[in-house]
Amino acid sequence: MGLDVWTFERFWGKMLRDSREQLRFLMVSPRQDLILQPLRYDGNVDIRIRRLVTDIMEKLYLADHYLKEFDAVVQEVEEDRVLLDRTAFYPGGGGQPSDTGRLEWDGGSCEVEGKRDRLICKGDIPPAGTSVKAALDWERRHQIMRAHTSLHVIDGIAYKEYSVDITGNQLYPARGRLDLSFDNMTRELAEEIIEASNAAAKRGLPVKAYYISKEEFRSRPQLMRVAGHLYDKFEEFRIVEIEGFDMQADGGTHVANTSEIGTMVLSEYKSKGARNKRIYVDLTD
Repeated sequence: MGLDVWTFERFWGKMLRDSREQLRFLMVSPRQDLILQPLRYDGNVDIRIRRLVTDIMEKLYLADHYLKEFDAVVQEVEEDRVLLDRTAFYPGGGGQPSDTGRLEWDGGSCEVEGKRDRLICKGDIPPAGTSVKAALDWERRHQIMRAHTSLHVIDGIAYKEYSVDITGNQLYPARGRLDLSFDNMTRELAEEIIEASNAAAKRGLPVKAYYISKEEFRSRPQLMRVAGHLYDKFEEFRIVEIEGFDMQADGGTHVANTSEIGTMVLSEYKSKGARNKRIYVDLTD
């Protein structure tokens, strides 16, 4: 098994600091055979290392968004942080919060929350080598999935009809926040966008995810919904497509069909300055 980031930091961190070099692990791909996290050391030299690690953790949440329970083996423990060989817990990122849930094993159990590639345990700590049964807080996860797909629908309407990009977002259970690059926007316009988004979602459109190369991604600028430079560090791209309606780069979890979203209700609208208009949406049903 290859070294994970935390182990690498322990073994080599002092040497790198002493030589005043700078190390950064780049998140080159969201695929499940890559597990790369950013680390940085003060210094004058920026060494960019892309590191493939195929044996540390299988990211089940990318392959099956509906996986609620799974078996795993604890690979490493550091204080209250546990590394599993496979996980369905989303670690957080891209505006999507980390998953929560529970681990159980012979002789113990703990509540957990995802953080990067680790799980933070609250309760007993399973030793390395322990076989565990893991369960997500599924109601919370599914509400976040509904919110995530709802923001893609809203952004799809805003992009098609008004050619605006995303300037920020945040997901919550059955609630979402979306910032859009409108120069001018009124609450009435926001209401119209939400009304059109509900009409689109009610069509029951399938949602799927797949990967494309960097070359193909660069040839399809409509897939880029945030600032272009944010994509530079990736070598391939995971695309989430709402069939016949919208597609964009995304690394999170979604519902399988837009009919699962429910009804989107505009709960709040704010102007956050030039080219940054913020809407909050609550989901009902």
